Amino acid sequence: MRGWTVRAVRAPLDDRRIVVELVRPGRFKGSEDRRADLVLSSLPRARGAVLRDAGGAKLEAVGAELPPRVEPRPVLSDDALAAAARAGDTATLLGGRWMSSIIASWMIAHPADAVERYHLMCSDAPARPARCGERLVPFPFCDDAALVGSLLDSGAVAAPEAPATVVGDARRRRAIERMRGELDRARDAAEVRAAADALVAMGDVPAPAVVSLPGGVEWPVAPRARERAKEAAERLYADARSKERALALLPARLAAAAAGPPPGRPTELGTRGRPAAGRSPGAAPRLPSRRDPSSGGLAIWVGRGAASNDALTFGAAAPNDVWLHARDAAGAHVVLRWSSADAPPARDLREAAVLAAWHSKARGSAVVPVDWTRRKHVRKPRGAAPGTVILREERTLMVRPDEALERALRDAR
Repeated sequence: MRGWTVRAVRAPLDDRRIVVELVRPGRFKGSEDRRADLVLSSLPRARGAVLRDAGGAKLEAVGAELPPRVEPRPVLSDDALAAAARAGDTATLLGGRWMSSIIASWMIAHPADAVERYHLMCSDAPARPARCGERLVPFPFCDDAALVGSLLDSGAVAAPEAPATVVGDARRRRAIERMRGELDRARDAAEVRAAADALVAMGDVPAPAVVSLPGGVEWPVAPRARERAKEAAERLYADARSKERALALLPARLAAAAAGPPPGRPTELGTRGRPAAGRSPGAAPRLPSRRDPSSGGLAIWVGRGAASNDALTFGAAAPNDVWLHARDAAGAHVVLRWSSADAPPARDLREAAVLAAWHSKARGSAVVPVDWTRRKHVRKPRGAAPGTVILREERTLMVRPDEALERALRDAR
């Protein structure tokens, strides 16, 4: 590994492996840096490792085979978690994300606190390392837990207890109440999306007062004056996306707000329970694009806005990279890093197209046409607004916007 520098380390959810992102300078002055991933097995006694280049090709393998890839375990709902803890259902608890045998045993012994502790685990809150018997764990999930200063040092000195949270703070309490109200209103996100799907299937007809959902449920549409079914569907899709974001983000924010700010770092809550606006003086500048890895290990860059699209397309992308954009819809420029003259891998190309569809105004459509071509065939008309381009030699993929795939690629970073 001489000459390589560690750029980042990540652990894909439930994948039982660790990915070390490496970089080394190009051979010549001004040439592009060389990138690679060192993939290590995270099983306790495994010795497998694979070195792959930026295109996903295997450069070298060491030791045993890596464990097979697995789908991330789901985050347990509050009701399922509470019921399993009360019933002593270890199998259900171990089927949830972040669960282990120690944590499951603790929750069965303390069912009244199980939901609160699980929210804390899923919130990415700062760890409170503790010793449970002979094992070090990130949170004190055992009856005789002894706090320690580090998860790495078995002889670490016990860390002091954090000061008690001031629960009487009116602003924090109001923010928590608002977030809980939003979370309660978001529980019907799946039904709202199903109602929107039913309206789309009706075609160009006046919007009805109610639609029938699977299971015989009648869902109120509450159509507006002279509203068509398609227009009502777009309104419900927007409502469903908002509620789905709330279901994904608010539990962690609620847990963080209930836990209070870390010691020595008081945080003022904003109107929705988030830290007050403003960037710290030492904060890193916002990158012009998001970078997600495809299933094959290729980098996918996603623009963040009109100006960011220009910077990505005409500044960061190489001439032979694959460029994608949803047809006839405002949205992000997407770049799949692929410099070979051959066609890009079909799976990676389709994943990049799904990201282009998801990050566009056509996200609520059942199927979205996505144009793709080489970056060198994309040009900007003189005097055109930011993000406006003209394509040549483009081809089209028909893809379905998939939030689950977008989230999986984002979590794999």
